[in-house]
Amino acid sequence: MNGNNMLVGGRITETRKRRGYSREKLAELSEISVQFLADIEKGRKSMTVNTLRRLAAALNVTTDYIVNGTEENSESLRLGSLLTSLTPYQREQAEKLLAVFVETISRGD
Repeated sequence: MNGNNMLVGGRITETRKRRGYSREKLAELSEISVQFLADIEKGRKSMTVNTLRRLAAALNVTTDYIVNGTEENSESLRLGSLLTSLTPYQREQAEKLLAVFVETISRGD
């Protein structure tokens, strides 16, 4: 077993449990088999980038967190999740709206 696989698997397991997901639920959300998820969590198998992305999305964490343990602050994650759920056009409009909002509240100080 690879030491990096053990660390990655441990972060996935820990996050899955914090989210209150069973292994079956996370496997379903990530579109992988329960056995493959168990192998990943126990460090017996590695995964493709595509699987990593699906697991990160299902767990609402960054791929960087799963791979390296690097945490982002919760505000960045929340905003990032909101923005990535939008179409490119909606994201562009949201960014413009946010810029106007920030400018407007900055003038009030």
